[in-house]
Amino acid sequence: MGRDYVSQAIFLALLLIVGLLVGQWLWGPSEERAADSFRLWWWEHRELDILAQVGLVFVGALGIAALMPAEGEDPR
Repeated sequence: MGRDYVSQAIFLALLLIVGLLVGQWLWGPSEERAADSFRLWWWEHRELDILAQVGLVFVGALGIAALMPAEGEDPR
């Protein structure tokens, strides 16, 4: 096992531990309170959701435009 694999394994383990800690914090002993507070926060800050959706539509349109042939170019 090379040094690169060891560093990737350590990074993956740290990422997993951080994910577990965040999950424990969000859905810890007061599971109902944490879930409700997140839902309320997300509902009150819908502009983030709208901005994400607009960005995804824009990126999708750019992707389609990149796949189309240039004007006057033979499509074959």
